Amino acid sequence: MVSNQKLKKFRLKGIKVNNKKLYFGFYGLISLETGRLDNKVVKSLIDIVKRKIKIKKGKLWFYLNMNIPVTQKSIGTRMGKGKGNIAKHVTFVRKGQILCELSLLNKEEAYEILKIASSKLPTKTRIIEY
Repeated sequence: MVSNQKLKKFRLKGIKVNNKKLYFGFYGLISLETGRLDNKVVKSLIDIVKRKIKIKKGKLWFYLNMNIPVTQKSIGTRMGKGKGNIAKHVTFVRKGQILCELSLLNKEEAYEILKIASSKLPTKTRIIEY
């Protein structure tokens, strides 16, 4: 569920410690740094991985939820007159958080798919194995 309430800007700190093991899949993508992921980036990541998995007969579990609205005023608007409209939704990723899990039988194919997926993300990631 995406809320339409405008939030204040905040900074995310800390490490996600207790989420380091895989629950569903055999291979996963874990974040190595804290960052902010845009809804376009996440959608392209999901689309690419699903397209590759469809050919290989695997399954994907995705853990990110786009629940933080980001506002933006239009270019050329003068100062004042309140906060801007909601432009996009983002999610914050902490260091050590598992982003997605993948279930495939072939190890090389799974590593190849997750390597392509990690190249689409702005944060550094690592592939982990069950």
